[in-house]
Amino acid sequence: MADQLTGATPRLRWVRDQLQIALDILDNPGGGLVFGYQALGQARAHLAETDPRSWEDAIRKLDEAERQAVWRNYERARQLTSEALASLPERGP
Repeated sequence: MADQLTGATPRLRWVRDQLQIALDILDNPGGGLVFGYQALGQARAHLAETDPRSWEDAIRKLDEAERQAVWRNYERARQLTSEALASLPERGP
């Protein structure tokens, strides 16, 4: 999987999947915060590594969503994640 996520082209389908996972599990007991936070961070990092200028708004929202999740402000974290997800094209590599 890692070899598919390197390079200059963002894998938007994978990023969208990671964000959906985060939305689904973020406040679940038994590790939801850990795995949801990880999914947010991976998606944000991938966008930042591939094309930070194009995804500046989504990256900023995901960065804040991570912070809100750690502070257990789950509603705000979900809102920011949803906004970032909505800003990504429906289709992409």
